[in-house]
Amino acid sequence: MKKELFTKVASTRQEHNEQMHNIGRLFTWIALVLIMLVPVLYFIQAKTWPNWKVFVAALPGVVGAYFIVGFIEAISYAPLLGTGGQYLSFITGNVSNLKLPCAINAQNIAKTETGSEEQEIVTTISIAVSSIVTTLIIIVGLIPLAIFQSQIVDVLKPISPYIIPAIFGGLMIACMAKYAKVALIPFIICVIICVITEALNLGLGQTVMILVGMVVSGVFTAILYKKGKL
Repeated sequence: MKKELFTKVASTRQEHNEQMHNIGRLFTWIALVLIMLVPVLYFIQAKTWPNWKVFVAALPGVVGAYFIVGFIEAISYAPLLGTGGQYLSFITGNVSNLKLPCAINAQNIAKTETGSEEQEIVTTISIAVSSIVTTLIIIVGLIPLAIFQSQIVDVLKPISPYIIPAIFGGLMIACMAKYAKVALIPFIICVIICVITEALNLGLGQTVMILVGMVVSGVFTAILYKKGKL
């Protein structure tokens, strides 16, 4: 009986994931087409076209950089965002500064188990609500921005460099409190790497440090698991 129930649940979850992937791929392609239409329609309206030699020369570097960043984010964020949540996040944007914090906060409030169906549902709902609220706020915010653009930009400019560090700082405290055994040592190692590279004027940047943090965390977690401490 238990085996039949487990098989049925596993089959249902697989069907759900396949459905999410199919819908997610469809809307991802739709989003890509709409995004590409923006510059094309601008060129048509302005009756001008880019310098194709410069465009082709810059394309490998731009595509390569975005591919690396996208690959790293997809790998690192997938366990936290879930199937549906990941598609929603990458289509609507603002993953690291909005969707990811919202998802983690919802998981902590609901006290979901990592990798569970409950986590998948809670995360997807939280990201969907976040996307709707963000869109409404942007619509409402465009009105004063159109009227007082220069004043608003001048007020927000001094604090803008601190927004992302503040968000990730809050996430770091929450995650370290929940997974102290796993997170503490990798965090210390990453801080040491940052200090050394900055002292040598070899700042690795956010993207590279995410990759370094993933490797360090993976190796350290594997060591703990092999020693039976997880």
